[in-house]
Amino acid sequence: MTSLSSQERTVIQTLLELNYSVRAIARFIKRSPSTVSIEIHQVTPYKAEIAHALALKKRHLRGRHDTLTPAIAVFLNHHIGILKGTPVLIRFFQGIKNAKSITVDRGREFAKHNEIEQKLGIPVYFAHPYSPEERGSNEILNRYVRRFIPKERKIETVSAKELDQINHWINARPMKTLNWQSPRKVFQQFAVFG
Repeated sequence: MTSLSSQERTVIQTLLELNYSVRAIARFIKRSPSTVSIEIHQVTPYKAEIAHALALKKRHLRGRHDTLTPAIAVFLNHHIGILKGTPVLIRFFQGIKNAKSITVDRGREFAKHNEIEQKLGIPVYFAHPYSPEERGSNEILNRYVRRFIPKERKIETVSAKELDQINHWINARPMKTLNWQSPRKVFQQFAVFG
């Protein structure tokens, strides 16, 4: 359903004042009767100006909203430096000499991927949008994290100690894809530090 215009709302008000039925109004403005019915029940008694102002106010509630609040930004910068341009990632990979590439999703934390590639000399690849199968291990790890931090819980309420405990549990847990070895053990076994 597309939003009613200010003019359509004025017509609705005028026809209501002339005692037109909902169906007659709907035919006149070429809208469904349910659209007109829902509209006139939003404001009682119906006033076009008030209804339009209410619709404009509600419009910002629709669609996707940015979940990065100032408090979350401070939290992320403090704990992992993600918004300063993903330095933790650069520091991490500078210490590993045999890294071949980095595959990431299309999150804003990787907006400075060129800087990462230049500083590290490692190509950064992006998974296709809406293709979690290209990042299977990442999706599994996200599921593990959600055991400890459900979506309803605000990330700012997670302490550094709790994050360390979650990190330890995830990296010490044997995984089938790693032949029942832990990620930590495999990483230590194959990474060349220097």
